[in-house]
Parts: sequence; structure tokens; C-alpha cells
Amino acid sequence: MARLNVSLTNEMAKKIQDFADEDGKTISSIITESVDLYLHLKSMGLSRSQLMKLMKFLEVTKSVDAVPVPSLLLDTTLNLAISNSSEKVIDIWCESGRIAGELIKSIVPDVRQLSQEFKEYALFTPLTKMELKTDDKEVELILMGTGYSMASARVTAGAIKCFLEVYGIKNISESISEGFVKVKGSIVDESDIVGEE
Repeated sequence: MARLNVSLTNEMAKKIQDFADEDGKTISSIITESVDLYLHLKSMGLSRSQLMKLMKFLEVTKSVDAVPVPSLLLDTTLNLAISNSSEKVIDIWCESGRIAGELIKSIVPDVRQLSQEFKEYALFTPLTKMELKTDDKEVELILMGTGYSMASARVTAGAIKCFLEVYGIKNISESISEGFVKVKGSIVDESDIVGEE
């Protein structure tokens, strides 16, 4: 086994020692595990920042009690639910979009800053495209791979509309087809609202 000298800050060395003591391991084994994890991530084409994003993504999905459901099962269930009570199902998805919006807004308060976040988090979803475009006046969110049916597209559009409403987006319109959702709206700044009063 190769032996290397590693330079660490005093704070890092203390934390590693504390974790080693807590886990009943040596400092050397903790560092070996860390390097092994790093090498594994690199071999998968992932960076440390992407791993941190994945951890944040999992934290968000856990906080809204999201569970992985096979897309065909979800699509079939949505079609059955929509055929029984379309308005109620869309309202439920809208409320979920609103909850997700509140949570994400607490992390990223300005919708214009979400574009980069969406690009980075898209890697962790089964969607084939997840793109948020913004400028000073408009926002446009495009999702592809949102199920197999119009029912999936309708409920997804409903959730996205309510998500965007949390950010104060107005004049929201949608364009949907099987597996595709595009939602657009106008960005209304706080100063615009004050000026209207």
C-alpha cells in the first residue's frame, strides 16, 4: 500500500479525528474511504458539486415526501384519476407545485436565478429536457418526458403554474401535448406592484 503525506487544516484534522472516534475508525481509514468515494464519483463522471446538488435534490424531494414511481404506473393512475375527477386531481397537483415552490423559493428567492439550478438538477430527473428560460420580463419552463399521456401533461402543467405563482409570475399560459409541457408567464417585480397601488 502506498503511503502519502496529506496536508489538512487543523479544523479538518479535528473533524476527521472526531468522526473517526465516533465511528470507531482510524484517520487513515476515513481518508482512504474519502479518496475512494472521490475516485468512484470521477469514474461515474460526477463532480463534488454535482454530488452536493444531488444531496440537496434528495433533501428537497424528501421534504415534500416524493417517492419514485414507475412512469407507466403513474401515467395509468393519473388517467384513471383524471377520468373520475379531473378538477380535483389538478387541484391536488397544483397544491404540490405550490408547496415545492415555497420550499425552493426559500432556497432561491428570485425566479431569474433558477435557470442554472434547473440545469444542474435536470441530471437527477427522468425528464429528457428540463429548461427554464428567464429575462427581465418573462419566464418559460419547458419539460419533456413528462409521462405518456395528456393527463400527465395536464397535471404537470397545473403543478408548474402554481409553482410559478409562488414567485409572483402572472399571465401564465401553457402549451401541452403527450410528454411535453411548456408554461410561460410574466415576471412582476415588487416595485411594479407598489406602483399600481
